[in-house]
Amino acid sequence: MLHLVQTRPGLAKCIANVQQGDDVVFIGDGVICIQTIPHCRVFVQVEDANRCGVHIGEDQLPCSMATLVELVVQHDQSVSWR
Repeated sequence: MLHLVQTRPGLAKCIANVQQGDDVVFIGDGVICIQTIPHCRVFVQVEDANRCGVHIGEDQLPCSMATLVELVVQHDQSVSWR
């Protein structure tokens, strides 16, 4: 499953529902609360991170719009957490 985290409250909801092997993308204002989520790939929307002055860590993957589209296509299900 693909999880799109857009806010700090959304992160808490995501963590409560994420499963091993899921992909998580921090987008919009959600980049402010980036954290590693065990057993998941964590992506960070590059444009949003730059806008917010957030550093993308070594354990996170940069995500362009093209990458986000690829992730949406790869997953049968996605959920947006606000």
